[in-house]
Parts: sequence; structure tokens; C-alpha cells
Amino acid sequence: MNQKLQNLCVDRPTWLGRPDCAHCDVLHDVLFDGLSDSELGTIFGGLYEPIDEFSFEEGVALYREGCEDNAVYTIRSGLVKLVRYLPDGRERIIRLGKTADSIGLERLHGRPYGHTAIAVQRVTACRIPVEVLKQLDAEHPSFYRKLMERWATGLFQADDYIMMLLSGTVKQRIAHLIEWLSEITDDGDGSTVVLLNGKNTAAMLDITVESVSRALADLKRRNILRHVAGDRYQFDASALREYASTD
Repeated sequence: MNQKLQNLCVDRPTWLGRPDCAHCDVLHDVLFDGLSDSELGTIFGGLYEPIDEFSFEEGVALYREGCEDNAVYTIRSGLVKLVRYLPDGRERIIRLGKTADSIGLERLHGRPYGHTAIAVQRVTACRIPVEVLKQLDAEHPSFYRKLMERWATGLFQADDYIMMLLSGTVKQRIAHLIEWLSEITDDGDGSTVVLLNGKNTAAMLDITVESVSRALADLKRRNILRHVAGDRYQFDASALREYASTD
């Protein structure tokens, strides 16, 4: 394992071992969706190069832009920000990866990673060797088609993110981000959200940290945003939309 980690273009994560893929709770939402039980059995039976599971603490990179580790990652839990750095050193968050998302798929075409992937909170992720996916492509052509559909979906989501979150007033950007994050982090009732810290929020919305702080403080003062625990908040969706429409 130490030898393998020396070749990874990542910060040093914690190796959790070989995952029990056959009983994974997100199995049918990840890369292997669409494969039959017998096809999955050849993967989990050890005929292919093994898959490893890692834990990444907040702030740790799964991989870095420009690197060429021969693997893609599937997120089992937590949030990952995909970042590019501006010439002045500031980071721009291109999109977020959530549970069951696969990131680093550009490596399937031999391209270096296009972003730096950093854990926003504690993340567990499976490192899937590119050779495993190429072998599956050769043996199961429908698998590769689904894989490319997943990659295209990620790119479309990035476009939607740019249009939605990088236009409008500060109020509108903050409101859109809260609603978008709620879709990812809500605990089931449609009215809670796990917020990012001020620096990450500013990087996503292309505004200053001070603007983020003022807007969130205003939402709390108006009782539109109410603290629950940790980074989790409850919000009033209709009041939030009305707030965003005011000058």
C-alpha cells in the first residue's frame, strides 16, 4: 500500500481496505449501474485489479489538476469540491461531487486530471483503477456507454451551476446556492441544508467572504435561515425566494 500511495497524485489519505462492493449501499447509483449480478461477480471476485477504499479528511486532495494517476474515484460519502486556480492564486470551485458521483473520468481518455479534487468535509471514496474500467469496456460495451453518459451529465451540471450561481445579485447567488445545496444535503424534509464555509461559498459564487458573511447574517436575522446543529440549517424556501427578489 505504501508503494501504491507513492505513485498517487494525492495527499496522504487513510486506507480503509478493500470495499465490500457486493453489499455497497450506493452500488446501483455508481459506475457499475446496469451490470448484471454475474458481471459484477467477476469484478468483485478478484479477477480484475482490486479497488481500494480511502478516507480523506476535510481539506485533503483526492487528486490534483495536471496529475496522471491511473484511477477514477467514486464518492461513498461526503462532499468534494472540484477546483481550478486563478493566476492570482484564488480558487474557483467548478462543481461539487456528492455521494455516488464519479470524478476524474477524464483519465479514461488519457487526459490529466482537469481539476483539483478536495474534500469539503470528511469523505470516503473508492479508487477504481482505469484498467478495470477499460477491461469492462472491452467485455461489456453497454457499460462504457453508460459511463460516458455519466460524464456528460457531470459536464451539463457544471454548465448549469455556472449559469445559476455566477449571475445575479449577491442575494440571488446566495439563495440559489442554498437551494442547490439543499438538493444535495437535505435530510429528507426539503427544508434543511448543510452550508459550506465562507471561503468555499465565496469561491463558488465569485464574491467576497465579507459579502457571504453579511448575506448569511441577514438571513439569520430575518429568521429565514435557522441553525440546527453543526453546519446544518433549516430554511424557509418561499421566504428565501422572496428575499432574493428584493433590492
